[in-house]
Amino acid sequence: MVRAVFVALCMCFPLSAMAQSAPDFARADARADAQWEDRREETSAYAEAWAAFNNAHHLDERDGCYFRADGQLTQVLEIDANGKVVGYFTDQDNGRSQCWRTTYLGVVFPKPPFAPYWHKLVMQ
Repeated sequence: MVRAVFVALCMCFPLSAMAQSAPDFARADARADAQWEDRREETSAYAEAWAAFNNAHHLDERDGCYFRADGQLTQVLEIDANGKVVGYFTDQDNGRSQCWRTTYLGVVFPKPPFAPYWHKLVMQ
């Protein structure tokens, strides 16, 4: 019975989507850094498009996340081939990170040039 449930769950989620997600912040952060080194031009161009979309929709401001804790916070968003934020990783677990997790997960940005695309944000 347990095996049947596991197989059924695996069929609901494509293996490629499961394999792309980093297991923790450290790995997501490393992938974001490597992406800048390996694909700088594409990453830079998409980062500008991402920022324009984010700013036009005021996503970082809309839920009042900045005021939920103090200090710097680094977050990495995992974006799939359709532009959807499917992973959220952060170096801290506090009111700000929990708020931004809710804000960003599921948002569909413009399609990135490759996937997964790792978007790193350092919030002050």
